[in-house]
Amino acid sequence: MGIRHIEAQQGDALRTSPDVPVRGPLLVQAVAYIVLVAVACIPGSERVAGGVYSLILFAVGLFIMLLALFAPLRDGVPGRITACVVGFLSMICAATPFLGELVFNVRPTVLEASDYLSVAAWLAGVAALLVALVVVSFARQMARNPRPDMIVQMSHMVMDGVACIAASGWCFLPMLFHAHGVGTAVRVIAVAAVTTVAVLLGMMSCMWLRDARPLDDARSPWIGMGLLPVMLTGGAVGIAVLVMLLV
Repeated sequence: MGIRHIEAQQGDALRTSPDVPVRGPLLVQAVAYIVLVAVACIPGSERVAGGVYSLILFAVGLFIMLLALFAPLRDGVPGRITACVVGFLSMICAATPFLGELVFNVRPTVLEASDYLSVAAWLAGVAALLVALVVVSFARQMARNPRPDMIVQMSHMVMDGVACIAASGWCFLPMLFHAHGVGTAVRVIAVAAVTTVAVLLGMMSCMWLRDARPLDDARSPWIGMGLLPVMLTGGAVGIAVLVMLLV
């Protein structure tokens, strides 16, 4: 049995050789960033009630669905469903303009305060969703019997959910570009910080692709692997906007 286990590990090592092409995932990242930035640059995209804003909501929702369809992780159907649910809930937190007033029980009279409260309420919602995600992921593993690869499947389920939750931060990208009352230097620093995170996650995704072991029936998992760093960068966008509005 020990020899068979070693041979299985060697077989896994052969299937995850460092020669996996990274051009596909990097192309997915480039296209996703171009789409997001192009939509956010449209005048009026920062108005939540406007029709242009719905375009970026559509893009974020599409990323969540594509990650579930081309999943590169080993969390199975329950994990993908859970990720989609928490992802769309986080989008609701980001796209509800009056949520900040309800959460903090205030009624701001200026646009800047309203923007700040919206991002702060989104961050509070993200924290609650992350806690719920961990609880649901643990309960899912406890419901399995037997429980092979419990740690792997739980960590992948959490990672899938975190990516979908963080993706909702892209809803604030128009605000990063068009928010009123923000100095040019502060805006440039915020954009540079987000860009740095995107580049670092893009570099890390090359290593993730090399070590990835998607399920045998996974469809084009390289697409999902390309979307992961983009979606995780959304969290940096939301945090950058919050800090930008606080300065």
